[in-house]
Amino acid sequence: MTIKPYIDPNYFKELSKLPDIPKNKIKTLWRKAKSGDEKAKQILIEHNLKIVLPVAKKYQRPGVDIMDLVEEGNIGLLQAIEKYNPRKKVSFSTYAKYWIEQYIRRAIELHSKTIRIPPHIWGSLRKWIKTWEQLQSKLGRYPTIGEMAEKMQMTMRQVKNIVDAIELTHGMGSLETPIDEDEDLFVKDVISDKDSKTPESLITTLRLHDELEQALSKLNPRERKILEMRYGLQTEERLTLEEIGKKLNLSRERVRQIEKRALYQLKWIARKMKLI
Repeated sequence: MTIKPYIDPNYFKELSKLPDIPKNKIKTLWRKAKSGDEKAKQILIEHNLKIVLPVAKKYQRPGVDIMDLVEEGNIGLLQAIEKYNPRKKVSFSTYAKYWIEQYIRRAIELHSKTIRIPPHIWGSLRKWIKTWEQLQSKLGRYPTIGEMAEKMQMTMRQVKNIVDAIELTHGMGSLETPIDEDEDLFVKDVISDKDSKTPESLITTLRLHDELEQALSKLNPRERKILEMRYGLQTEERLTLEEIGKKLNLSRERVRQIEKRALYQLKWIARKMKLI
């Protein structure tokens, strides 16, 4: 089996037929491959192709074909085999995943630069963003799609059409488009319904699993301080955005942006811990 520029439908079938290599033979193969033995190198490539698919699946997004990601990941695997030093303590699979991820991320980045949200979508999106921010400020949490539909006096189908047009037609690049001047807020943040967990419930979840301190330690000092004051993490007193702004010599809006960014990071940490 060889790595092809285009991966055909039989690729995964062929992959499943590849035999495992006994551990006592792998060291010999590496020694031969590093000495220039192309046959040994090819065997190592085939033996490690299975590493690529799980990484590719992790990065799959709407508008990005999984097979394109596998192809890029395979190129990363070749690079890893060229650069890997068998004498190092790190395992090859760990080392290879780094290179596979680098090539997949680069491919996604290049893909996203070619993606644009068309003018007729932007009109609806601007209205959506304005409404989302109003509701988020009023509710103290991220509004659900149902609440957005009610506020905008749209049917659920009309709202879904806005979301689908952006997510499915234009894929990841559009969702990563910044929509405020500080680049703290992105399109994806105001169209997703699955992140509607309130900040209070997120903090409670982390507390219940004794992970709050660990999560907060990942934030920078200013982000942590703002969350502590905003949600009374050190005292029972909870401060408003204006009160925090006066203490830190920041505008109310800037405090809101920093709070938002910090909460996004806490959510990411909680998801990584498989708590939400």
